[in-house]
Amino acid sequence: MFAPMRRTLPLVVLMALGCAEAREAEPTPEATEVAHESAHAEATPEPEAAEEPEDDGAPPEVERPYEEGVDAQAQIDAAVAASRDDGKRVLLMFGANWCQWCRRLEHTFRNDEQVAAALGDGWRLVHVDVGARGSDTNRRVAARYGDPLSNGLPCLVVLDDEGEVAHVQETGSLEEGDRHDPAAVLGFLNEWRDGQG
Repeated sequence: MFAPMRRTLPLVVLMALGCAEAREAEPTPEATEVAHESAHAEATPEPEAAEEPEDDGAPPEVERPYEEGVDAQAQIDAAVAASRDDGKRVLLMFGANWCQWCRRLEHTFRNDEQVAAALGDGWRLVHVDVGARGSDTNRRVAARYGDPLSNGLPCLVVLDDEGEVAHVQETGSLEEGDRHDPAAVLGFLNEWRDGQG
């Protein structure tokens, strides 16, 4: 009675081991996906232009618009000197890379066609990094230009021909919802381009 069981037991064990080996050999979902993408890539030619990423509803931002550790006052002085030659206005943008509204405004500056054209045609934009929260980074520079940090970040400062403060602009009034309103930003740039407010 026990003899037939002894013969079937090893067979059951071998079958179980075989199933485990078969499971290990089965492709993972990731491997299947990679194989599918490879086969698809061979069968389908690459599109000529990259597709736009889907809009997930989040406001667009520029990742790190501020160059940290630079001499902001030297950059401002150079912009003022160059503006005397080409007639462009100098616009200071006080902010920091950790500030989401600074990154959002930078996106508007770079990516809205009309705003980017207005900036390029009539302005010299200088980013003034204020560093980490609570730091003293460029605190003296901010004090020299009307203490714009008291308005929150980002804050814009328009300089006159002599490099003195013509206008300090908080940017909350340039926002619409969770991003900056290109029409409001453009209106600000056009209003102060000719030195009038």
